Amino acid sequence: MSTHYLIDHNYFADKEKIQGEFGHLLAFNPGSVDADLTLTLYFEDKEPQSFQQKAPACKSTESNYGGWPIQPNIRFALKVESTQPIACQSTVGWNVTLNDYSPKAITKSPLGLRETAKSYMAITSLNTDWYVADGIVIDMPDSIYVRESEWAFLLNPGDIPAKVNISLFYDHIEERTVVVQPRRLLAIYMDEIAIRNKHYGARFHSDQPIAAQWMRTIGWYHTDELMGYWTVPCVAGPLG
Repeated sequence: MSTHYLIDHNYFADKEKIQGEFGHLLAFNPGSVDADLTLTLYFEDKEPQSFQQKAPACKSTESNYGGWPIQPNIRFALKVESTQPIACQSTVGWNVTLNDYSPKAITKSPLGLRETAKSYMAITSLNTDWYVADGIVIDMPDSIYVRESEWAFLLNPGDIPAKVNISLFYDHIEERTVVVQPRRLLAIYMDEIAIRNKHYGARFHSDQPIAAQWMRTIGWYHTDELMGYWTVPCVAGPLG
């Protein structure tokens, strides 16, 4: 049995603005035996939900939000348990066409048809220490034309609350503590706690094994549309 955590997912659909966000799971089984997969969705405010899939031998298999037991406008984390060794990757795209990718898709965006995507490999084990090196919230409209925001995603798949100490390293260290409830995903909007326009490193130290991921969005000041975004699993520790 192998386990994979892909914890930055957001199924989004805004019918008024005709904007959306839609994601995929790629499960690559290079072996000669079909893999049985158990997919578990972890949410911010309700109990997890599991369902089954197959990963046929000697191929990469795609599945997506449209075939999963979820509805739009929900953030979640994903755990994949496989009976055979596999590699897992997630790709999520934000768009101005309400998740319609057909050539006839319409948009209200003055910038025309656009998508920006993020893609990342799975975390394969939980840990109590996680690190990110490139932290910065950019909010300087007089000198920089992009606006950049950040989120930390913490998944506690266990049955005990996880107390997580967040340390932000500038030329000094600022700390705060959060609690990730059992079987829940916690999304932390770093713009609300970080010093803006100043680089920092972040450490998440938990008293329970968790998974941690980091996301940055890049946009304009005059619109809520995205210019681009990216996401990476945090680095497991301890370091040093």
